[in-house]
Amino acid sequence: MLNEIRALKKTNDHTIIFLKKMMNTGEFRSPDHAFVVLRATMKALRDRIGPGEAFHLGGQLPALLRGYFFEGYDMTNVKKVQGTSRGVNQFMGEVKDYIDQYDFMDLEKVVPIALNVLLQSIDQGEADQIVNQLPTEIQNLFAP
Repeated sequence: MLNEIRALKKTNDHTIIFLKKMMNTGEFRSPDHAFVVLRATMKALRDRIGPGEAFHLGGQLPALLRGYFFEGYDMTNVKKVQGTSRGVNQFMGEVKDYIDQYDFMDLEKVVPIALNVLLQSIDQGEADQIVNQLPTEIQNLFAP
């Protein structure tokens, strides 16, 4: 029945495109694993970029992913890190905090995939603004 509702089918189809791009890398055991990494990476990124950019980014995501992106978000308690030294290790730790029961995944391999799929799927100007707010060490995760 839900697939008969066009808006729900559309957001589901767009979300599947994100997951297929991630699955095509061969680094994920299942679409469920790809989704868990995407969701955790989106949330860790969201917590780094501040409310304004988070709302710009969230507005470009399929509605289904947007819901997960903003799930539990408290914009009054944002860990703004622009210009600070919170680098890759802490970012990966934040991603890991959002991942539950998936300790077998190599975050060094899968998080850059999620970041690239995410930022290649939105407006390039917005993607550039997001990347430029991050410390260089994290920006390097976006390198192909």
